[in-house]
Amino acid sequence: MRALLIILVWVLCIQTGLRAQEAFSYAQTDSVSYALYEKAAWKPLLQYGKQAIAAGQDFLLLRQRMGYAAFMLGRYSEAISQYEKVLKEDKYNQTAHTYLYWSRVNLNQPEMARAEIKYMGAADIPLLQKKSSSIYAVGAEFSRKQTKLTERGNATYSRLLLGARVGEVYMDQSVAFYRQTISEPLLTTVNNNDHISINQAEYYNRIHINLNRHWQAKAAWHYLYTPFNNFRYNNNLLLAGVKYYNNYFDVQADVVLGKLTDTAMQQYNLQLGVYPLGNMKLYSFSTAMLRQQQSTSINIKQVLGLQLSPAIWVEGHITAGRFHNLVENGALYVYHAIDPNLSKAGATAYFNLKHILLQAGYTYEKRELYATTNTYTQHSITGGIIWKL
Repeated sequence: MRALLIILVWVLCIQTGLRAQEAFSYAQTDSVSYALYEKAAWKPLLQYGKQAIAAGQDFLLLRQRMGYAAFMLGRYSEAISQYEKVLKEDKYNQTAHTYLYWSRVNLNQPEMARAEIKYMGAADIPLLQKKSSSIYAVGAEFSRKQTKLTERGNATYSRLLLGARVGEVYMDQSVAFYRQTISEPLLTTVNNNDHISINQAEYYNRIHINLNRHWQAKAAWHYLYTPFNNFRYNNNLLLAGVKYYNNYFDVQADVVLGKLTDTAMQQYNLQLGVYPLGNMKLYSFSTAMLRQQQSTSINIKQVLGLQLSPAIWVEGHITAGRFHNLVENGALYVYHAIDPNLSKAGATAYFNLKHILLQAGYTYEKRELYATTNTYTQHSITGGIIWKL
């Protein structure tokens, strides 16, 4: 009989809209939504709940059932929206905090998820989150960059990374090494300029601090030691910014100040991330970058990601516009070779194997030879592994 009642109510919802106030009483809304919840009819439950709310029936249990239905459908942004409505009535609701936590994790926002920890039941808190400090990721990245230009030797880039949390501060650290040998006769002040060995060493440290459930502060320091035969450059970059997390999008604004090859630079970034399906099956990151170093220039970076299977994602990326001394990904990657970039594009695949994240990528770059109008291409193959603890 209950199944028959559900079918009947559902047909009436679709065909007649239930004529608002007359069809939706508290008792009926509670009864029907609970029956749909018990039957694990997640899509009908979400639609019925939205119709009931539009008709004036809006209460905690309805929102909680709708939040769970959205979570089970993988609509994590909608689950966040519903559970935040629950918290407006009951800010200590452990169920709401628990599913807010896992929704943020599934949206690849693990730092923001921690905002819910202090309200969750002890049995629901992951072991690493219970500790006052922890290491949550270790990994490595390697890239080989090739070109047919004899004046520019093939280059390698390698990076080791460590992710750690100390209290409420998340810290991502890296040490990196860049190796290349070039020949440039126009660099007349450089000794032995037909064989310039670049053995660059880098240290990077970025921190995230949650300000509340939706706002996060960020800061980073990137140090690069760049030997250039008889020249030695100590480059320092500082980043400061804030990020706002909505349910279906996020916005980050930051500024990078510092010095590259003895020249002061400033870069102002504004990034918009969008998750139109409320999950990571489809996502986009658009970044506008304004740089000031002797002159002013603007670049746009676009990343588009798509989930191909439960464990595989692919991303395409392009950086539009000519650039020199550009920083990307929160000042993690610094492009400050002597040859300006005219364009850069590529693709990366990610393979999530439980606690192991593998990546493989390709990047195409078109560059302009130093102080000339001659161009050449560079091809990069990148591989990486991250062990998520």
